[in-house]
Amino acid sequence: MKIVYCLNSIRGLGGIQKITLIKANALAEIAGNEVYVIVTDNWEKHVLTQEISPKVHFINLGVNYYKDDYKSGLHQIKSNLRIFRHYFCLQKQINQIKPDVIISVGQGEKYIIPWLRTKAVKIREIHFNSTYRHYTYSKKWIARLLDIVDYKLNVHGYDKIVLLTKEDKETNFPDNDKFTYVHNPLTFVPQSSYSACRERTVVAVGRLELQKDFASLIRAWQFVHQTAPDWKLNIWGEGSRRPYLTNWIKELGLEDCVFLRGYTKDVHAKLEESSVFVLSSLFEGLPLVILEAMGCGLPVVSFTCPFGPRDIIQEGVSGFLVENRNEIDLANRIVRLICSEDLRNRMGRAALMRTKDFDISIIVLRWMNLFKEEIAKK
Repeated sequence: MKIVYCLNSIRGLGGIQKITLIKANALAEIAGNEVYVIVTDNWEKHVLTQEISPKVHFINLGVNYYKDDYKSGLHQIKSNLRIFRHYFCLQKQINQIKPDVIISVGQGEKYIIPWLRTKAVKIREIHFNSTYRHYTYSKKWIARLLDIVDYKLNVHGYDKIVLLTKEDKETNFPDNDKFTYVHNPLTFVPQSSYSACRERTVVAVGRLELQKDFASLIRAWQFVHQTAPDWKLNIWGEGSRRPYLTNWIKELGLEDCVFLRGYTKDVHAKLEESSVFVLSSLFEGLPLVILEAMGCGLPVVSFTCPFGPRDIIQEGVSGFLVENRNEIDLANRIVRLICSEDLRNRMGRAALMRTKDFDISIIVLRWMNLFKEEIAKK
């Protein structure tokens, strides 16, 4: 089976690049598969966060959408006109490869692939939740308009639209068979060593931006602190809201127990040095950081934000799901874990077991079944 992934670049700190290469590498290990990754820009100055297998064919179209964007607004407009070059370069490659499946990772190519002349199955991945624009766009009419373009018009050019979570599918497209879901895989193999859940430390990880809503977690910590004054909260990540969060820490008098630790290159080490992981986001796609924490043997406390936590956490088994934005309940669940080492250990082991359901071998099998089903329909 010939499988082609299309995206902007395989470089950068974003999870899209890493997840795409993990899946491409795994698919290339399956006998009979021939896997291609085609990019428009490769951002040579950016880090390669996941090695690409020598079994994967890598093609850079050299469109370079963003090469001159820094120069002026006019150059940014001209960048968008490169879509025509993108189309013809990609069509040429598709003519030569003659793939069975073409996958849009959901970046610059998502509006081009429906127009390609090919007999291949066309699949689009949604790498965030399908309603993210309604949380990030200040003008809601723009969010609604782009949703119409994406989910009413552009979908007709694809054979399948793949979401990240069952919750997203059942909430937004319950009766639309064109939409399905496949979870992202765990991005690392859990080691024999993992957290003993004995350190008096709770951890959170993410960009210091509005989406992650660490302010809610900090406010909740004032109630945790009353019960467990000797426990610490470490927040790893960097971003524009550091001054805002620092002010909250000072206002609540939590300078001795809540710490904004900044960026770290070794997230797993910081997770293994902790005993509980907390996710306080306003919204997510499928939060890989939850899987990573569970893979390090940590129980998780998370708001039931849209979407992801409900697909991963088994309530009361591998962690706690808290009513969205209920800061008091968030604090209470953290306190329950703090007060019982036995509960932490039991949930941590269950969390580690749960990550087996997200192993790449299982996820890639689901993708292969999806490919075969859609090829059979063709």
